[in-house]
Amino acid sequence: MNGKKWTAAVLAVGMFFTTNFITMGVAEMAEQREAVKVVQTAGRDKLGDFAPDFARYNDDILFGEVWSKNDVLSLHDRSIVTVSALVASGVIDSSLKYHIESAKKNGVTKDEMVEIITQLGFYAGWPKAWAAFNMAKEVYTEK
Repeated sequence: MNGKKWTAAVLAVGMFFTTNFITMGVAEMAEQREAVKVVQTAGRDKLGDFAPDFARYNDDILFGEVWSKNDVLSLHDRSIVTVSALVASGVIDSSLKYHIESAKKNGVTKDEMVEIITQLGFYAGWPKAWAAFNMAKEVYTEK
């Protein structure tokens, strides 16, 4: 290979790698999200006098730290995981309704929630899905 062809090849390879590194850097920056601090007082409001440590764990650790790490896993996705875990565990009380409401606020659409619960019906149990649908229907038809 003569000098001109060799120089052209080296420049082409250099441009290829430079372009890919710049593109990768832009893609990585686009994927990074800024964490939004989640503030919760339900623990202190409901149990603060009776079980202050539990209330603090709920408000400061579960919500203040775990839910606030939403730059890694979005609030939308955390809501899906939480609703799924509650339904699969058979927790179909007011806490499920709260988390379905939170999911709606966090951008989980009605169509997504319907698909999530339908999927759960097959893996977690049909009666649990029915109960979850009753709560989700109530939440998603509220104005």
